Amino acid sequence: MTILKMDPAEYSVSAEYLALLLDVLARRGISAEALLSGTRIEAGCWRDPKARVTAQDFGKVARRAVELSGEPWLGWELGASMTLSSHGFLGYAAMSSATLGEALELAVRYFRTRSTLVQLETFHDGDMAVMQINELLALGDLAPLIMESLFSSFHFMGQKLLPGVDIIGELRFSYPEPDYFHRMRPLMPVPVYFDCAYNQMRFPAERMGYELQFADPRLARMAADQCEQEMATIKAPPALLGQVRRIILGGGGRFPGVEEVASELHMSSRTLKRKLQQLGTSYQEVLDGLRKGLAVEYLTQSDKTVDEIAMSLGYSDASNFARAFRRWTQRSPSDYR
Repeated sequence: MTILKMDPAEYSVSAEYLALLLDVLARRGISAEALLSGTRIEAGCWRDPKARVTAQDFGKVARRAVELSGEPWLGWELGASMTLSSHGFLGYAAMSSATLGEALELAVRYFRTRSTLVQLETFHDGDMAVMQINELLALGDLAPLIMESLFSSFHFMGQKLLPGVDIIGELRFSYPEPDYFHRMRPLMPVPVYFDCAYNQMRFPAERMGYELQFADPRLARMAADQCEQEMATIKAPPALLGQVRRIILGGGGRFPGVEEVASELHMSSRTLKRKLQQLGTSYQEVLDGLRKGLAVEYLTQSDKTVDEIAMSLGYSDASNFARAFRRWTQRSPSDYR
């Protein structure tokens, strides 16, 4: 039995997001023809609300958008340009929910109708609520544009649904701080951290109970029913990357090898390696990403010494940890702190 329920070539994004990206670039005088050249995307396909664009083609357009515009921070503007209707019936279902918590629950349940590149997850961490974006495919150089556009859109939609509410929280990204972010940081209403273990938006958990100004139970049910119908037509991507991460982090400070993780998933290590390669990554890359993220969180948000952090991450001594950390970030642990 194979763990992959769909071929990597079948991962996709709603064509409505492509239309938004084309609009953002059109304002810069860059034509749709220039962006779509060399892809299998049919011009105008986004007029069909059910149209999808493959991850491969969307990636080509996104990379070309950054190249032609010379603006690698496009994700922030793309997210700001999204309205609730940009998210299709999912947007309407969230908008008409009774509370913020219910809206986020629907977003998690039905996000597959918008994209199968990533998966949403919500949970509480102490007195903070966490909206986490998990990669289902390794996004690589596309991660900044996709993560930043999603978090930007969540921010602006939250302002529409909860007008007048103070902005409190933080953003965490799993990739290194982009060179361009120094010009964005003064515009950010909350602290922003990079090189973290996960991509997360954090805010006070009490806000999950806040009532939304457009609450409409009848519209919420109708929109959710439409989302259910759409879900039935879209293949479910595997949660393999998330499963591997959970097993690694579930070791209680002991980081298992690939053979042990494969055994937990009832497959051979060879099969696991092949599956991860199909998703654009490797076991070592997943492990290093988690260790790097945890190290950064310990260094920036705890009083643990470098020796204690090294032990927490399974290193035999601080010098081995320091060498690994410098390889990940080009900085020593003490410099990073």
